[in-house]
Amino acid sequence: MTEVEQYFKNYKDAGFYFPNSLLTTYAQSLATKPFVILSGISGTGKTKIAQLFRIPKINPEIVTNAVRDVNPLSFKVTAEFGRFNFPQDSLSNLLTDAELKDWETKAEDFKQRDNNGNFTNTYIINVKDEFGTFRLGFYGQRASSPLIRVRFFKSNRDKISPYYDATEHLTKFYKAGDVLELEKIGDKSYTVKTVDNDLVKKKLTEFEISSIENQCFISVRSDWTDNNELLGYFNLIEKKYHVPNFLEFILTARNNPEYPFFVILDEMNLSKVEHYFSDILSCSESRIQTPEGITQESIILHNGIDRLETDSENFEFISNKIQIPLNLYITGTVNIDESTYAFSPKVLDRANVIEFNDVDLFAYGGGEITEDNTFTLRNFPDFSTFTLPTKTHYDNLPDEIKSFLVTLNSILKNYNLHFGYRVANEIALYINNTRQNISEDLPILFQALDYQLVQKVFPKLNGDYSTLEEPLREVLSFLSDGKDISNIEPEKTAFPNTIKKLHKVYIKLSKTGYASFIE
Repeated sequence: MTEVEQYFKNYKDAGFYFPNSLLTTYAQSLATKPFVILSGISGTGKTKIAQLFRIPKINPEIVTNAVRDVNPLSFKVTAEFGRFNFPQDSLSNLLTDAELKDWETKAEDFKQRDNNGNFTNTYIINVKDEFGTFRLGFYGQRASSPLIRVRFFKSNRDKISPYYDATEHLTKFYKAGDVLELEKIGDKSYTVKTVDNDLVKKKLTEFEISSIENQCFISVRSDWTDNNELLGYFNLIEKKYHVPNFLEFILTARNNPEYPFFVILDEMNLSKVEHYFSDILSCSESRIQTPEGITQESIILHNGIDRLETDSENFEFISNKIQIPLNLYITGTVNIDESTYAFSPKVLDRANVIEFNDVDLFAYGGGEITEDNTFTLRNFPDFSTFTLPTKTHYDNLPDEIKSFLVTLNSILKNYNLHFGYRVANEIALYINNTRQNISEDLPILFQALDYQLVQKVFPKLNGDYSTLEEPLREVLSFLSDGKDISNIEPEKTAFPNTIKKLHKVYIKLSKTGYASFIE
């Protein structure tokens, strides 16, 4: 079974009915713009779409006999220098026979007492490389399922072991992501045998990623008035920086850039999004493509000049600023009712908005339906690399689509409803991804454009009759090749989704004098 077939099957096996086209545009949207909003009435399965979206963490090709034979005593230089684990089968390489016996005795003692704390003191190992030496510390933790926990530098909580800090040496001579394989040359003494050996990298990746959860579910609460629940704060009583789940997930994603990490912010508009999410949006949108790679602004976490001690088990210290990792994908689910807040244009402009308001109980009950499967993934999007939408993507659009966008934006500009260069680039990247993952046929690309109009261009529409009536009428006429509103048959046009939605907005506007695209 292919990855695409498995993707669609996952939802059916879980008992959920979603058209292939909907699942296709969700996957495409997330790969194009790593912030998607799923909106609609309650109970339509918005949250389940995000929860069931799973990317295999380990490529089956990694698990080979050759890889299993590689020396497991290796580690990865990370961006955040959090704690990491050595595999259990490296204990005999790390400890003398007497130390190993003592380790096992203490582990059993802690296990019997149901104590999951640290059951040994810290052991220090010395590592030589071509640039000099550095030291690492390791100790035993969680006796019920023992871990060999390794630190890059001495913790303030460790009052016994001598001082050590490998971060300066590793930062100076290596880059984040480098994998160092160690070879024993004496008691607690090692040398760097290889750097970025492919087999060693695969073995380490298999070991690390198997214990990492790459999906995080966060329920937004109505009392969120700042970003503390996502990005943490300095606890004055404990004198430590509080690391909430979202921030810990970000740190983990930064340390594993080769894998995608997915966040679900459930009921995102129970609180005002700008209050708790604006820093993340702004820094994500600050990304710039340079010859050296993608750069972006950082989020300031605290005013300390250096790192602060934290209350996290995995990241004992945290820097004063952090960048949003490129491998982080965020989905927000929202319900629109009297208990929630409306989204500002700033938020909508930075997301793909997919609505869930159609309920087909006939299909849900097992009735036979005819579904147009032309807009269905043939290849699964690549979430292992991040592509920044740029002018190049827009330049590569077919002339027919560029001409359409130019005309549409000219119409919208007359009413100050037009979109900017960023949206144009993002639409272009979505269409480029359609070429790669579905088809290069022009009708399919126009279907992709139809989805982007309802997800990127028009979600910001809201206002009274005097504001929206004329532009809606003109846009509908343009999309239907000049037909009168009363005579438009959406399914017979190139933009059925957009026309159906705009027509619905127009009807509500005519009846109530006010309408919003998102409902």
